[in-house]
Amino acid sequence: MADRRTVSVFMLLITGLFICVFSVFGISNGTQLAEAAERQSSYRLKVAATRGTIYDCRMLPITGEAESYVAAISPSVEAAAALSENLPAERFSAIYPSLQKGVPFAIRLDERIEAQGILLFPAPYRYSDQSLACHTIGYLDGSGEGVAGIEKAFNDVLTENQGKVSIQYVVDALNRPLGGDEGRVTDTSYLGKSGVVLTLDKRIQQIAEEVAEKHLDQAAVLVAEIPSCKLRAVVSLPGFDPANVAEALQGENSPLMNRAFSAYNVGSVFKLVSAAAALESGIPPNYSYVCEGEIEVDGSMFHCYNEEAHGQETMSTAIAHSCNTYFINLMQQVPEEKFLKMAEAFGFGSSCELAPGLFSVKGTLPSLRTLSARKALANFSFGQGELTATPLQITAMINTIASGGTYTQPQLWEGTVDAGLQYTRRNTGGFTRQIISEETAGYLKQFMKESVETGTSRRAKPAHAGAGAKTATAQTGRETDGVEEVQSWFAGFYPYENPQYVITVFAEGGTGGGTTCGPVFKEIADEIYEKIGI
Repeated sequence: MADRRTVSVFMLLITGLFICVFSVFGISNGTQLAEAAERQSSYRLKVAATRGTIYDCRMLPITGEAESYVAAISPSVEAAAALSENLPAERFSAIYPSLQKGVPFAIRLDERIEAQGILLFPAPYRYSDQSLACHTIGYLDGSGEGVAGIEKAFNDVLTENQGKVSIQYVVDALNRPLGGDEGRVTDTSYLGKSGVVLTLDKRIQQIAEEVAEKHLDQAAVLVAEIPSCKLRAVVSLPGFDPANVAEALQGENSPLMNRAFSAYNVGSVFKLVSAAAALESGIPPNYSYVCEGEIEVDGSMFHCYNEEAHGQETMSTAIAHSCNTYFINLMQQVPEEKFLKMAEAFGFGSSCELAPGLFSVKGTLPSLRTLSARKALANFSFGQGELTATPLQITAMINTIASGGTYTQPQLWEGTVDAGLQYTRRNTGGFTRQIISEETAGYLKQFMKESVETGTSRRAKPAHAGAGAKTATAQTGRETDGVEEVQSWFAGFYPYENPQYVITVFAEGGTGGGTTCGPVFKEIADEIYEKIGI
């Protein structure tokens, strides 16, 4: 109670002092003011500048949502009193010298303060605590230039029509407004409504972020629309505050790294490419092999998970059970060159330009010479060895299967718009090409459905409409405290009939694709069904 009384008395004293100084200054410097009046000129106060907006696919703003104001202060007794009453003592003390000088200045306010001598202008914060898609959006440097993500890729677009708010005052030689002059306002802040439209859907992005943050630590989640492969959600964990990048630079687990576009060991989800290569080579889906839990290749033993012997397997059951030995045997029947070309056709080993100058990592593929060694071919058959890929590439692979065999380059932006939200440029999209037959794609979809219904993907079965998916638990060759680190994957399409979305979930570590990532797939699918509909 005593502290409050002390602060109140302090505020009254400061305000009183300002009034006295203001009055005395006005009386004792009459001659100076008269001389200054003869030399009166204008003073322009730059109040605010508005950077172009980044929108989602439904033209809802992703940036500039956090409500805030910029106040243009023309020092007066009334303005000083209102500010001392509403601002924390420390902040009021910081601006008090500016009030004493009598020269107009601007400050940012989180709440409205109204008084004579105070003009308020809406000036939302660029980012907020609830900012979505921080890795995709990127961030600005101290001068307001984009240095990462979409902010960097479209920096010219977001700055070329920058809106501004300024006030021109008639002032004396000391830059103090002459009595009664409230200034002439120039406001082109509406130009900040121009900007870039992304393919992201804020509803799906929010669902994906909330579900991922609940279950995962270092991870990535992508949701893409079928068949366009437009990215409706891109999540990378851990996240960061784009308004406080310095903190992220000191953070653990590389929070600034966009894991959605970075490359990792792949594992068994790649068996879908192996199956596609086999089917396109004329091998029937009922090709049979007896799994004994292990297989020898050039003196090296390769095992199924937990060395489980699956027994008689066909292509469908081998996908459902994620049988390594089946695919090692199967791919010995396919020419290495055809196998490698199939992987390349699916986009593996190639980078993707998602926006001007914004590229995903290309990942790695073994060379044809490497695959001539039977052990290297065996590893490649079930997604191990020299293969690495991004969650984005896995998303494009699933989209190809779900859309009947047509590969479509992923898209992240729709176009640019003017201040009236009319398109000034549209993204015509990347290339598309038929890389496998509709029949082959149909078989792969059936295999993935079987995996969800009875196999390793069953934990991810959505509550409605079914799905097709594939798990992966990739070995990394690295150990922590004597335990090998793994990369966990789960990727699939939803719903099963007339698929609308690819959902890819990746996690560094975890216990396996089905257990770590599968529940995330299910929850996202269920949330989309309930909140958006299919």
